[in-house]
Amino acid sequence: NLRFNTSFQSGGTLSEDGEEKSSSSKVPPEEVIDLPFGLSEMKQKHISNALDSMDPSLRTQRGTMNQIMAGTELYTFSQTVPQIIRSIHARVIVFVAFALSQEELGQVFASKQGGGIAGYILDCVEECVAVAAVGMKDGYAHFDELTVEQAVQITADIAALESALPRLFGTIMRGLCHIGLVKADQVEETFDYADSVLNGACKSCDSQVANMYSVVYEICRNKLDMLIDFSLENFSWVCKSVRDTPNAYAESLVEYMRATFQCLGPMDDGSRAGLHFSCCGHVAERLVKLLTDPVEDSEGKGKNASKGGLSPVARIDPFGLKNLATDIQHFEAFADGTGVGQLRECFVEVKCLATALLDKDLPALLLPENSNVRRKRYPFLSLDKVHCVLEKYAGTGLGEKLMARGSGIIKNDFLMLEKKEVIQLTKIVRMQL
Repeated sequence: NLRFNTSFQSGGTLSEDGEEKSSSSKVPPEEVIDLPFGLSEMKQKHISNALDSMDPSLRTQRGTMNQIMAGTELYTFSQTVPQIIRSIHARVIVFVAFALSQEELGQVFASKQGGGIAGYILDCVEECVAVAAVGMKDGYAHFDELTVEQAVQITADIAALESALPRLFGTIMRGLCHIGLVKADQVEETFDYADSVLNGACKSCDSQVANMYSVVYEICRNKLDMLIDFSLENFSWVCKSVRDTPNAYAESLVEYMRATFQCLGPMDDGSRAGLHFSCCGHVAERLVKLLTDPVEDSEGKGKNASKGGLSPVARIDPFGLKNLATDIQHFEAFADGTGVGQLRECFVEVKCLATALLDKDLPALLLPENSNVRRKRYPFLSLDKVHCVLEKYAGTGLGEKLMARGSGIIKNDFLMLEKKEVIQLTKIVRMQL
């Protein structure tokens, strides 16, 4: 808020809260050379790994990235932000000098809301800020080819510009009062108008920050889609065996998200957390759709529903479901390691679906009379999606079961439906839809 003490008694100066203060408390904060208007306080927060909280010694054992970040304070903005702010400040001086020269020449400015000539100057400042915010976003020659790092930095730069605006406007208003462009009988009106102009400038920055956040997410989403499509193209979910480690697609997705999230240091905490949830939620949504989208629509609606052109899963056996559960555990472990609270909840739907289909009590839980018990055990389970997966379920024969147990393939006891059991369960579920 730009509210100042409006007392013009002898020795009176402007204070930032409208109350009488001692002369020492009325001195504005000292500006830092090259980092004015609060930029010097905008330091990056180190994005730590969950392992660091368990054993701090790991920070110096995992490579140079952590050592560099620990030894050097990084700002959230690039070097262009101080230059832009100084440029805006210099233009304000030009506006004021022009206005004063016009007054000296006898020019009479039309009366307007905001205290006359000071209002016109503030309008010019607001336009400068709006143009600067747009220019920071559109200044790249190949905007469509931005990397995540570049998009994140643009977002942080615009946010840094916005954070500097209150002190910039405060400096401008002190200057306008000092040279007499704020008339004694228009002080309240001028400061009210300055507040509204500041709000308008902040909204211009907010709009561009929101646009850039969407760009960052779009880049991440497109890369995740590309990895999923490439890794799961021609992938067989009829596995015939259980894996002890995650599938390659899960490992590649986790590695990409880990590397991407490490680039989010310049962003504020809320934006960083939001991007974590958006990316993990997108991965989980893709997996659910691949499992449950109808196969017969893969040439049309199904392809659009699963996104990216990857056809839905056509067949999946209990071993494929078990391996999927292992992949989900890998995603959850990664989510826990980011330090973002409740991030693992993004995978709750696909986990609930896979876990239920591996539950040996599923045939009983799917009976209509056991619906309450089923809801208590699997509150996020959708019968409609269970039905979709059952239609793709590759039932095992009795011989396959005996061979699997005899060879020691089945290390953990989980549900393995025979073909006739799949048909029966599908009918039971269909009657409840």
